[in-house]
Amino acid sequence: MQPVNDDKWLDEALEGVLHSNDTRPDFQTWVARHPEAVEMLTAPKVRGRSVVKTIRINAWFGKLAVAAVIAIVAVIGITQLTPPDTSGPGDVQAAKAETLTGPLTHTLDDGSVVTLAADASIRTYGEVGKRGFEHIMGTIDVAVVKGQGEFIVTTPYGDVKALGTKFKLEVVDGTADSGEKVELLSVEVTEGKVEVSNAKGQQYLEAAQDGIVAKDAAPYDFNQDEALPERLKERIQAMVDAFAAGDAAAWAANFNINYVYRLVKGQVEYDPLLFGGSQEDAERLGETLKDIESSEQLAEVFASSVNITKPIRIYVRSVELSADGNHARAQCIQRKGPRRMTITNPQWHHFDNDWWQIDD
Repeated sequence: MQPVNDDKWLDEALEGVLHSNDTRPDFQTWVARHPEAVEMLTAPKVRGRSVVKTIRINAWFGKLAVAAVIAIVAVIGITQLTPPDTSGPGDVQAAKAETLTGPLTHTLDDGSVVTLAADASIRTYGEVGKRGFEHIMGTIDVAVVKGQGEFIVTTPYGDVKALGTKFKLEVVDGTADSGEKVELLSVEVTEGKVEVSNAKGQQYLEAAQDGIVAKDAAPYDFNQDEALPERLKERIQAMVDAFAAGDAAAWAANFNINYVYRLVKGQVEYDPLLFGGSQEDAERLGETLKDIESSEQLAEVFASSVNITKPIRIYVRSVELSADGNHARAQCIQRKGPRRMTITNPQWHHFDNDWWQIDD
């Protein structure tokens, strides 16, 4: 066997490793190209070689060691640059999402608490780090843990964003007595502040404020409607509170009984803007109440005739003010039961130095 007299093959191999873009090892190809190297590496150990030959062999082994190191580094580099295979059966995070139906109280991953009424349903996001949930239907109370970033509740009609707060949400989806669909979100804030938004607009609500988000409409809170006079807002709120308390007398107090008394007694002319019915209605009322002797007596009769015997929830979807600023008309939903709703259009007019309700 002829000894290997040069190591150009190793130099070439090193050159190829150092300058090649191909990091895939092909051992069989290398063996075929360098038979003499294979023979030397597998030959018996030769003793008694000269110092010069030993030096040559040591140098050769040094180069071989370098080549081995380069090969190892290349393999490690490939391993580090190749992203780990994170695929697996199913989406683990999405699998954590769940739908909950009341009545129950549920604590979210961040410690926030949601209380669901009997008709309520929510769905958790099931995403790590995402705070909030999807509100599907019904009435819920939410107590949000403070200091952990934004908390968002998505609903069919808008999103509610909160930071450390307590609020009540109600998704209303039903049909009124008239057959018209009623689709809205009611938001009541107990503590803190929320932002209610959808594609039509946004509104901020603070403690003791509430708002309505009707389908395909911007969030609305008549108490924050800058177009409405403050006294008119007080009258509208008084109507809402009277219904909520089931207080017929409080509701009747929003009407100008003195004017109605003068009207039925023929002391003032009929005015459609000041009376909620037609002129024929006013004449029939006058005939019915002809024995009434004072406005105070009329107030008692009027309150007793009002059909408010239990609390009724009122949703004020909108309030429109006339061009002259003296007349207002609202669109409201009276919810008398879980499945019973009535759409009303109460009106108010400014006369006798005040805003008075003239229709229910």
